[in-house]
Amino acid sequence: MIVPQRQPLDVYPGTHRPIGTPHPSTALTVDGTRWDEDPVYKKIDGSLREFFAISHLAAALGRSVKTIYKWETQGLFPYATWIYNGESKNGRRRLYTRRQVEGVALIALEEGVLSGQKRFLSQTNFPERCVELFADTRAILPPPIPWS
Repeated sequence: MIVPQRQPLDVYPGTHRPIGTPHPSTALTVDGTRWDEDPVYKKIDGSLREFFAISHLAAALGRSVKTIYKWETQGLFPYATWIYNGESKNGRRRLYTRRQVEGVALIALEEGVLSGQKRFLSQTNFPERCVELFADTRAILPPPIPWS
């Protein structure tokens, strides 16, 4: 049996992102928006506060929502600080503050999780640093949003 010659890779291993393109967390997401567009606003203590859903976190990390769920069940990522019962039949929604999402993205960048190379999270300090970040920011509410 003759095996055809292997073509050079034109995408990063384990992704569909072409080589030489910026990572989605540093630029725009696939549909041309930034991860922090369209936040979720919840009223807490009489003021509207800005939160982000798990889809925002996934977009900031350039991963899918299912990947974040998998990390949570494997103990590689802390559960969301803020959870509310959604209006849909799907139930509860995970909410994160801007500080948490930006902190997780920075940790992922520093630990090489966003480098495009396949790395096991368990071989990095990413899980421990995220747990520490969430512990530090757990009691901090986002600032109130002025509205009229």
